[in-house]
Amino acid sequence: MRRAFPAILFLIFTLAVGLQAQDADSTQSANVSGNWQISWQGRRGSEKGTLHLQQDGDKLTGTFEGPRGSSDLTGTVQGGNISFNVQMQGRRTMTLAFSGTLDGTSKMSGTIQHQGGEEGQGGGHHGGGQGKHTWSATRQQGKSGETWPNQNQDDEYADGL
Repeated sequence: MRRAFPAILFLIFTLAVGLQAQDADSTQSANVSGNWQISWQGRRGSEKGTLHLQQDGDKLTGTFEGPRGSSDLTGTVQGGNISFNVQMQGRRTMTLAFSGTLDGTSKMSGTIQHQGGEEGQGGGHHGGGQGKHTWSATRQQGKSGETWPNQNQDDEYADGL
């Protein structure tokens, strides 16, 4: 029995290490590549758009299509968290910073923060530091999603968010 004891301890240790490695694998980032229908609440009420996402490891690239046209996006996915920036061009450049969490493989949600876009001293509601707004997205299955006409309204998402 004494000779079997070290072998049993080795077996228990090997199983424990294997279970820890399995847990580490479960923290890998989810794959968010594909098309997502996104909606957000802003000052103008509910708006919708489409995210076209490509993922390479934790790196995220793609396009955001909304009521005022299409813009590139870049970001990251780490475990169950996602963050990406959309840079909007218009009379001034503004970045929308999206952050959120994944809910399984087909839903995600979070908040949007305005960054930049504070040119001019007019004050009012066009400034960049306007607080956070909520967003949510659902993965589209097998369709490319809606496209939106470019409604040239100064491309100022700050008005809609």
